Amino acid sequence: MQAATAPTLVDGRSLPGAGTMDAGRAFTRHALTHVRIISCGHAVDGAVLCLFAWAGTVHWVPVAAYAVMGVLLAIFWTTVFHNGWTLGAKDPHLPTALCLSHQMLRLAGMALMPALSAVFLFNLLVVFAWLVMRSGPRRAVAACALTCLGAALVLAAVGAPVRIPAGNTVERMLSWAAMSLSLWQCLRMGRVNGAMTATLRHRGHELATLTRRAAYLGRHDELTGLLNRRSALAMLAQEQQHADRTGQRLTVALVDLDHFKDLNETLGHEAGDRALRMFATTVRQLARASDHIGRYSGDAFLAVLTDTGTDGARIPIQRFREALKARGWDAVAPGLEVTFSCGLAAHRDGESAEELLARADDALRQAKRDGRDCTCSG
Repeated sequence: MQAATAPTLVDGRSLPGAGTMDAGRAFTRHALTHVRIISCGHAVDGAVLCLFAWAGTVHWVPVAAYAVMGVLLAIFWTTVFHNGWTLGAKDPHLPTALCLSHQMLRLAGMALMPALSAVFLFNLLVVFAWLVMRSGPRRAVAACALTCLGAALVLAAVGAPVRIPAGNTVERMLSWAAMSLSLWQCLRMGRVNGAMTATLRHRGHELATLTRRAAYLGRHDELTGLLNRRSALAMLAQEQQHADRTGQRLTVALVDLDHFKDLNETLGHEAGDRALRMFATTVRQLARASDHIGRYSGDAFLAVLTDTGTDGARIPIQRFREALKARGWDAVAPGLEVTFSCGLAAHRDGESAEELLARADDALRQAKRDGRDCTCSG
C-alpha cells in the first residue's frame, strides 16, 4: 500500500544548476525520498500479507517471495537514482516507470496469492491516484491501460475469482483493515494534492505580484514613482506621432530644480532624495491625467503636455511652482525652499524628439541665465 507524497517537479533538461554537484545531490535526495516512501508502502503491504498468512489465507512462501521482490526493486531504484542515471530524462524521477515497476510487483503478488487479488487491486488504485498527481493524466491513462491488461491476464491465468477474504472473523477484520489503509492513503493524497494546489495558487499570486512589480519598475523611476527616462521618451514619441497625425498641439517642459547640487552637498543625499520625492508627489497630484511626467535625469524632469501650446503650458507649470512654494519643506530641512527653472518647446510637424528636446533644453538654459525660478519658451 503505497503512501502518497507531493511530487517534486524537476525537469532534467532545465534543472537549475544541472550538472553541478549541488543539483545532483538535490535530485538524489528527492528521488530517494520517493523510493523510501514507496518502500515503506511495501513494508506495510508485507505486514498485512504476514497477517493474512498467520490467519491461514495464504502460505508463507509467496509472502516471502513478494517481500524479496520488493526489497530487490527498492535496491534497483535506489541504485539508479543514487548514480544519477536518469538525469538526461525529461523528468529524471521517471514517475511512470517507477509506478509501472511497482504495479508489476503487485501483479506478481496477485499471481502468487490469488486469494488476495482484491487486496492487491485496492493498492493498484492508490498507485494510480499518485501517478495522476505526479505525471499527468495522459501518462497515467497509458499506465492504467497496461496495468489493467496485465491484471486481466493474471486473473485469467490463475482462474480464480476476485474476492475479498472473509472466510472467518480474522480475515474479515484484515480485509477491512487493508481497505481502510487504501482509503486512508487516498485521503492523504487528496490532502497532499490540496496542499499542492494551494501552494501553486499562492506561488501564482506571488509571481503575478512580482511580474507587476517588475513591469512597474521597468517603466517608473524607483525613487520618485514617476516615469523613468526611457518610458517618458517613449510617451513623447507616441504623442508626437499622434500630433503629426491629428494636428493636435503638444508641448514639452524640461524642469530642473534650482541649486539642487548645493542642497545635496549641504544637507546630504538623503535630504536630496526626500526633496525629489516631495517634488514628484506635488507634480503628480496637480498634473492632468492626459499629461506624462517622468524623471529625465538626476534633478531634471520631463513633462509631456498634450493638447496645449507653450502659452497654455505656462498655466500648469505656474501651478506647480506655486504649490511647491506653499508646501512646507521643514521635513527636509528647516527653512528650506525648493524652486525650479523650466524650458518649454512646442512640437512642430515632423520634428524629431531630439530636436524638440534640444529647443526645450535651450529654453531651460535661458531660464537659468534669467535668474532661475522662472519659465522660458524655446
